[in-house]
Amino acid sequence: MFLYCGAAWRSKSGYFRLLSTYVTKTRYLFELKEDDNACKKAQQTGAFYLFHHLAPLLQISERHYMAPRVSLLELEKLLEKCGQDTQRIEDSVLIGCSEQQEAWFALDLGLNSSSAVSASLQKSQMETELQGSFIELRKALFQMDVKDVPLLFTAQALLSWHDAHQFCSRSGQPTRKNMAGSKRVCPSSNIIYYPQVRVWKRLFVGKLQKRWDWKWKACSTPHPNTGPFLTVLS
Repeated sequence: MFLYCGAAWRSKSGYFRLLSTYVTKTRYLFELKEDDNACKKAQQTGAFYLFHHLAPLLQISERHYMAPRVSLLELEKLLEKCGQDTQRIEDSVLIGCSEQQEAWFALDLGLNSSSAVSASLQKSQMETELQGSFIELRKALFQMDVKDVPLLFTAQALLSWHDAHQFCSRSGQPTRKNMAGSKRVCPSSNIIYYPQVRVWKRLFVGKLQKRWDWKWKACSTPHPNTGPFLTVLS
């Protein structure tokens, strides 16, 4: 009986720790989405996932692909070396954070910049500098860590949405995104655009590495500040 109670207590304790961590992360992400200054400050200690035309930067490690992360300082040096304005970093979007509240961002170096007068960077030049390759996510899917897949799909979907919504559908004027990328605003009409939520469903749970069936479903955003997310439905 004592052993049973002890196991139950440890189980409940672990559950409450996970719940507390989830709540803390959610509140932190909400703050970054609402406060541009807080988001910009988070970039100083955050990490960036890089893309080129929506293909993530990947490196081979022990026959598996891994998605490297670069710091803000490394990214600034890279842009300066390639003759690009560091203002391009403002095109990055917030995609998550760690339990230690290290913010994660995604930036596409292949798409034309909307915040600065900069053209897309050459793919071969970037791959040489970053010692990796920009590979289509669907081609590298089965050779990646399962934990990285939802994060990269979230980044890809959000980057694609911002690239397709640079102009207001009503006024035709350029829209501006907030620092976190959780919305875009048309200055002339004051219309606010929020990213569409997409849900992916994984079937055949027991055959995770062998077969994935993807079903995309468009959903209405439950709260405009939550931004896009990908969730697993068993």
